[in-house]
Amino acid sequence: MCFRGTLLRCVESVYDRRDVNRLIKTSYNIALSYLNMKSASKNSFFLREENIEDLAWDFIADLFQKDEEGNLVAIQSYFRSCKLDELSEESSLIELRKLVFTKVDDNIFRFYGEKDPSLRKIIRNIKLAVKDQECKNRVCYRDGYLIVGDVEEPSGPMMPYDFMSIRLCSRLRENYQIPDVIIEVIDIINSQNEYRKRFSLVGLASIIRESYVLLQDDEFNTFTNPKAVNNLFEKEFDIFLDDSVDKVKTTVGDRYIKKGKLKKEYLNLYFRAASDIVRNDFKEELESSSQYERLKSYVNDLDYEQYRENHRPVLEYIVKLIRQDLIENYRKEWVRF
Repeated sequence: MCFRGTLLRCVESVYDRRDVNRLIKTSYNIALSYLNMKSASKNSFFLREENIEDLAWDFIADLFQKDEEGNLVAIQSYFRSCKLDELSEESSLIELRKLVFTKVDDNIFRFYGEKDPSLRKIIRNIKLAVKDQECKNRVCYRDGYLIVGDVEEPSGPMMPYDFMSIRLCSRLRENYQIPDVIIEVIDIINSQNEYRKRFSLVGLASIIRESYVLLQDDEFNTFTNPKAVNNLFEKEFDIFLDDSVDKVKTTVGDRYIKKGKLKKEYLNLYFRAASDIVRNDFKEELESSSQYERLKSYVNDLDYEQYRENHRPVLEYIVKLIRQDLIENYRKEWVRF
């Protein structure tokens, strides 16, 4: 039986039960093969914990939803834009694979987003960046997608994730913030006419995370600083910082006192100054000041010569330990295992 004929009848809503069952079974087999391939990847550890057969059914289910008149809306929307009546049998199957792969990818990313806290954070920051940029008539977020422009064609194939990944990764720079990434995404989508002017939000978040080293040893660079996100991370940052300060104080504070490198009455003052220094390194919320000036704000009788000779090495080392522990905590929170 000609599969292209089955597709045509489903698209034109003149199908019978056998046509729909055949289309569903073929789509399921494609989805299952694709998921098996994905689950073999070292980066798809979540999939290995799941029943792949059940996921294949779940991931393609909405392709076969019908409207009140019995039309297979998703199938119609995709294949009418492909001019199915002009395609060969082989090309028809290729187009079905593209549709199923896109649907499976989309649901994989959503699946990851539900289980992966770091991915959820990037998704949240993309939403906030779009809102901050006020990109009216340029890009908006709706129904899980970033949609470019104020008018979008209602049908047509979705842009493959590999297409976006390759083109976006070649444009990204280490110092880019999320709003910079959004601008590049808009340009990539607008510079082509083969695919719809939209892209999965969760898919984009996955590409971003895979393309960046979120934290580096010498600096804190989460590229997540649109205006609206600052307050959201304020409390979280302070919790991480307080934990790091307490940890370093516990591990080195008593040792420094026993060795005579630090007077007991200075212990809390040193760590308050060190906390201020590290906080300002990352958030730049305090007026610019040297480490000496920051310590002197807590130790009033401290003069500069005393600081250079007796205090600077200790304070610098404490600051270094707090900064390293803070970065390590964020690394564990953000980076995929």
